[in-house]
Amino acid sequence: MGIAVTSTTACAEIIAIGTELTCGSKLDTNSQWLSRELESLGWTVMRHTTLADDLDLIIEELQAAAERSQAVLITGGLGPTLDDLTREAMAAAFHQPLVRDAESLQRIEAMFAARGRPMPARNVVQADRPEQAAAIRNDWGTAPGILLQVPATAENSGCLLAAMPGVPAEMRPMFEHLVRPHLLDSGIQMCRRVIRTFGYGESEAERLLDGLTARGRNPEVGITASEAVISLWITARATTEETARQMCEETEQQIRQRLGVAVFGDGDLELHDVTAGLLQQQHETVALLEGTTTGGQLAMWLTETPDSDSVLHEALVLPAWDNLDVLEHWPQHVQDLMTGYFRSHPCHWVLLSSPIEDQQAAAGVSVRRGMVALATAIELETADVSMSGNLAIFRQRAARTALNLLRRRLLAART
Repeated sequence: MGIAVTSTTACAEIIAIGTELTCGSKLDTNSQWLSRELESLGWTVMRHTTLADDLDLIIEELQAAAERSQAVLITGGLGPTLDDLTREAMAAAFHQPLVRDAESLQRIEAMFAARGRPMPARNVVQADRPEQAAAIRNDWGTAPGILLQVPATAENSGCLLAAMPGVPAEMRPMFEHLVRPHLLDSGIQMCRRVIRTFGYGESEAERLLDGLTARGRNPEVGITASEAVISLWITARATTEETARQMCEETEQQIRQRLGVAVFGDGDLELHDVTAGLLQQQHETVALLEGTTTGGQLAMWLTETPDSDSVLHEALVLPAWDNLDVLEHWPQHVQDLMTGYFRSHPCHWVLLSSPIEDQQAAAGVSVRRGMVALATAIELETADVSMSGNLAIFRQRAARTALNLLRRRLLAART
């Protein structure tokens, strides 16, 4: 049983079943994992759907999913209890009776026997499957999976539904060994790269990218923001691996040209790792004098690696700065402090942050005010990191702004 993919995009979706997911008592990690697996095989995941244990709701969603997509992966609802409805819903959705799979029942009985436990009578339902479906053996638990091919019609090209247990320790090996072989014929090779940037917001980054993020473009460029870091996800799809790689590289070069020094790395690299690496390469050190604007965030990041002692001269958290009345006086206060600091501290750079001031602006908008600075023995560069909106990211954004001042200076020194 397999899928003949004729379109340029092999579309899939994932359905997670269980009231424990919809009520929030458990987190659906299966869908995330399966999406990564499908994408690696050239499939495009168009939907994640999470459903409560409601028979009519599940039937309706299975029918709609089979019309929309060429593959539907289902997790959960294959246990022996009355609220495990996946088998019954699959049979009803595609107008088939449930039949008891003799081989599956034998394996379930053997598993209980191997554990030295009697099999509860209710567990026999786990051997049921829609009449035209195939059972997927479960070597890791009691619940077999179900593989059901929905034939093509005039409106769609057919769909393969694969139902697997919700327990990740059972679902993952079942997918890898027994479901994935049916999905290999996507006809598409995919190349994905992630570019990490700092210094622009999402809207400004999109403006500078000038059409690279347009819908329907191949390679596709997606933008995500997390704690002030903008990540650009490049996904190229082609019929050969080499073509996909070349397309990905061309778009990556365009992004780097348009965003310039705002690009600090790729993959999952963090800004503090890149900055620490530059310090190591140039055999230089930095001292950290942090007020409540960063409050030790810089020190935490720069001490994450075993080699932190090679780049970090010292780190101090200063909850209050002496002789400081208002934030506007802070840059001059820092300038005066640095005059004497470099005489007694043999480091190349100092990163500093100010105390914070919370204010109420017009219309009741909360504003958190703060500053960061980069100092050398002869000059001081400051940046205002005040912000409104999501104040939960204030400290991370401020600390990254300070690190970015240093990163850019280190890069400039190399040219």
